[in-house]
Amino acid sequence: MAAIPEAEGAPDSACAICCLRNGMEFEPVGIMPEGEMRIVRESPTSAYIRFKAGSVEPAHHHTFGHDLVVIKGKKVWNLTKEESYDLVDGDFLFTPAGDVHRVKYFEDTEFFIRWDGHWDIFLDEDLDTARSAIDAELGAASNSK
Repeated sequence: MAAIPEAEGAPDSACAICCLRNGMEFEPVGIMPEGEMRIVRESPTSAYIRFKAGSVEPAHHHTFGHDLVVIKGKKVWNLTKEESYDLVDGDFLFTPAGDVHRVKYFEDTEFFIRWDGHWDIFLDEDLDTARSAIDAELGAASNSK
């Protein structure tokens, strides 16, 4: 079988998804400060997203389910089922359509996400409510150890 030739000046990263972000222009996620995204494909929508450490995504849901892969960083994902996931580099998560979730980013974080349809977002709480809820959850978790 023929091999695909190496391009001159190939990126240092062996990660095919990481290579997508090279030279990419990001747009702010207006409803979520400290977040930026770049849509790389429309319907089904795929995007490369990044958030700064300390950022929070308030509880929200989407019409379509989505898959995501953490490229770098650490985040906690809370779902309506009251489950919590610590996600780090290389972790994969599927979120079903309509599932309400909120996120806290502990480090600068980048991830690749693919929705089962067109991207949309419906907020279920404001940013201050999200920060308070996450702080309470994290406090309760550390007190139970």
